[in-house]
Amino acid sequence: MSTLKVWDLHMTYEGPITEEFLAGTEQLAKSIAEEPGIIWKIWTVEDGTNHYGSTYLFRNREYLESYKSMHLKRLEAIGITVTADHVFDIMEEVSRINRAPLEG
Repeated sequence: MSTLKVWDLHMTYEGPITEEFLAGTEQLAKSIAEEPGIIWKIWTVEDGTNHYGSTYLFRNREYLESYKSMHLKRLEAIGITVTADHVFDIMEEVSRINRAPLEG
């Protein structure tokens, strides 16, 4: 089995999407890009709703758990509610057939 891990996170945000909020997300993205063990992150939003998501690829579970512990506290502090949180193993062989971006 692969050591790579996917963290799939779903959340809601009830606050307004202001210029300040958007600037904060850009700063957060830059910070996340520097975190050890994160290969990539995809930010998602369901248009017309307050539903957001993130899907991460981590080098291993240790990096994931370390980051997750810190990040969940950070999200709560800025008023974001986590509605679903899943960690998945990757089936690398078949994922590569479908051009999954597994290298960092």
